[in-house]
Amino acid sequence: MLVDDHAALAEATAEFLRFSGLDVRTALDGKEALALAKAFRPQLVLCDLRLRDASGLEVVQALETTLDPKQVIFALHTAMTEAEVRSFESQADVQIISKPLTESKLKKLLDELHTKTSS
Repeated sequence: MLVDDHAALAEATAEFLRFSGLDVRTALDGKEALALAKAFRPQLVLCDLRLRDASGLEVVQALETTLDPKQVIFALHTAMTEAEVRSFESQADVQIISKPLTESKLKKLLDELHTKTSS
């Protein structure tokens, strides 16, 4: 599941994920993400850090109560600089992926998902 409040960017990223073989659903805000997660039951949640209606961290924390964190990879997706990401990572217990999403970043997430769901 991809959560991003910039519709064009969300669709472009979703297409990249689909091209990589994933079944992707998109949500354009936190409220939509919570409703979608209940119906879709994603294994990977890639959420923009800065949404219009909530912070991505708040959305991920809410999703962790709905989804089984042992079966889901949660990652925040952001345009922050590497220094900002490192500073934020020390405050949050979630992966931070800098934009744009690249094949190597996606491969790392998928490898982690495979490891988590194989255990």
